[in-house]
Amino acid sequence: MIFSLKTVVLGALFASVAVAAPVEVDRRDANSDRISACFVGLVFTGSWPGSCQAAVAANLGLIRSIAVNQMSMDFTPANPWVPATSSNSIVATMLSIPGITLPIDSVRQHIIIVDNGVQIGNIDTPWSAASVKGGALTTSFTTSNLNVFSTAHTAFSSFISALSTSASHPVTLQGAVDVKLNLGIFGHLTIPGIGFKATTPFAGLNNLNQIKYIYMIDTLLSSSSISLTSIINIVNPSQLTLSLGTINFSTSTDKGYVGISTIKNLVLVPGDNYVLSYTDLDTSYPAVNDFLNTLPVADVSLFMAGYNSTSTNVALNAGLAVVKSKVVVPGGFNGLTMSQPPYKNWSLKVLPTTKTDHLVEITATFQSPYYGIPIKMVFDNEDGQDNYAYVSSAVSPQLGGMRLFDFQNTINFSVSGKTSATITFKVPIKGPFTSASKSRWQGLVDFAKTKGYIPVNFMWLATVTVNNDGTNHQVDWGSIDFGDTNIAVGSDFASILDSFSA
Repeated sequence: MIFSLKTVVLGALFASVAVAAPVEVDRRDANSDRISACFVGLVFTGSWPGSCQAAVAANLGLIRSIAVNQMSMDFTPANPWVPATSSNSIVATMLSIPGITLPIDSVRQHIIIVDNGVQIGNIDTPWSAASVKGGALTTSFTTSNLNVFSTAHTAFSSFISALSTSASHPVTLQGAVDVKLNLGIFGHLTIPGIGFKATTPFAGLNNLNQIKYIYMIDTLLSSSSISLTSIINIVNPSQLTLSLGTINFSTSTDKGYVGISTIKNLVLVPGDNYVLSYTDLDTSYPAVNDFLNTLPVADVSLFMAGYNSTSTNVALNAGLAVVKSKVVVPGGFNGLTMSQPPYKNWSLKVLPTTKTDHLVEITATFQSPYYGIPIKMVFDNEDGQDNYAYVSSAVSPQLGGMRLFDFQNTINFSVSGKTSATITFKVPIKGPFTSASKSRWQGLVDFAKTKGYIPVNFMWLATVTVNNDGTNHQVDWGSIDFGDTNIAVGSDFASILDSFSA
């Protein structure tokens, strides 16, 4: 490692001029000067005397400010007072040493979090890679526990409240950091216990005041309640990734209380979060009837508020109980669409056995239409349903509406929100298989020979589970939102006429 003494001297002269200029600059106190001298000596000699160790242990020594650009907090572990934390970006501004970039390549942090003057807990991180550029040290840390002090439970809940309801909240970080330096020909050196204390702003959730109603999946009825399963988008304005577990909100309209909205296994990442909200409307309350009567014709605002049972996590519950937010449900659910069609790439194959059993082979690709939320097919044609594909009027006015095939519970798939599944299954074509109906099928065969596909629509109420919730949801996968679906066919489609009487 080669350093220019000329660069060091010129840098020191420039720093002296800058200090003398009539502008705001960092004050270089006696301790700072000692630290500068210590690191200059370290870089050129590899020496680190005890007096240098004492100098860097001061709270305002080497590290001047800290920015936490991202932090994750997981409140789902068994002990509510020991949430797991991690960060992929922490930047510490260090004391400027003219002409020298400290060769720090890894750090280990011992952090105490202070809120409103109260020490609420500590985090001890493992060694993590680090780099220094332009006087800024950048690092991260993997999963490390935040140990909330037993005397600070109330203060910690207040800290959660502040982060939940504020756009920004100042937090003091203090403690010590251990660093490893690569000194080239002098080898590696570990310097323990470099003290720091800095107040940094944490962007908060700001009462989750950006919640948008995205899509209504279905409604489930019981004797005393109506359960509305919806997709909402919770915009997280902070740089915090929060694993909160199951969260409940007391829900009201401007007419009064209507029930409880539950979000299961809630994880909030910065930005958009498309999640399932289960709202149980208690029909014993008058405001519910008003909600149900108003919704078909006008927008309705649902006010969501924390309360004394918002979370089973005692460390979170008091903090989240103060959250108050709102979501507007569009009247008649107008303008709401799936994120993508639930299916694509259909094809139909006539088998040698079709002429006797009247079954054709379908291949199709299925994907989640629910904004990245996983789905699993339970029934493609549940008992009591009549689900089928019919020919589009785009073929001809005469053939439009002709029933092509029926679903009969032969579709089985499960996909994550980002994956798809291509499956092959058999379905029955629709009779009667008589000479009278054969002429209509001949018209369909003639169209298919020319186009290579058959445009169809679906009448389809599928039964699925969403996000592994264990509840059967009847979802409308008909063609209203998507228009015609083209089913590719080959030359074998002509042999479907063999199923009919001469």
